[in-house]
Amino acid sequence: MSDATGPDREWAAWAEGVMARLDAQAQVDGELLAALGGSPNLREETLLRMAEAIRAAALGLGPAGCAAAAGVPERLLRTWQERQPAFAGAMAAAHALARSCALGADDGRPPPLTPVTLRVLLKQIRTGTRIPPAAAAVGVSVRTLNRLRHEHPRVDALIVAARRARPKRADRRGTSAYTNGYRLIRIDDAPTDSGTRTDEASPKG
Repeated sequence: MSDATGPDREWAAWAEGVMARLDAQAQVDGELLAALGGSPNLREETLLRMAEAIRAAALGLGPAGCAAAAGVPERLLRTWQERQPAFAGAMAAAHALARSCALGADDGRPPPLTPVTLRVLLKQIRTGTRIPPAAAAVGVSVRTLNRLRHEHPRVDALIVAARRARPKRADRRGTSAYTNGYRLIRIDDAPTDSGTRTDEASPKG
């Protein structure tokens, strides 16, 4: 797909606005916490990301999509499930809910591209993931995605805008495909291996 020109400029401008609003929404929790005089906390950060993963599972996304929705590597999502039985149970229940509503992959059909899954797709593209793995994470083939882009100009405009918003290659060096850099958060009230550190780099989604 090519960048929007001519009559498509209106959709391009709209898509740029949507991407800007998505970026702003990602900062809302931090702004509200700052308004209360607090600072990012590892326990709260982890719970928020777990909640995003559970939501994605309930909408029919598989492990890769759930990890992308939470803004963490898939291996970290697996670690959480291994170490947190309550979280593992919630994920299993969410997957079961998706299957009961014919949203999961077990019925042989890919999940539909919903607003939430489209957001996950755009988030991955925005942070540097190539389109094929980004599409695979949300259970959509590249062929299906290309068809959607052809049939729905606004979807195409959003993907083009997400690609334009990606950091430069040099800026992406050393960062995860699921994150957009790192930030310092408090871990003084969360268990650690050493029990002595007060700050740790955490994924910034």
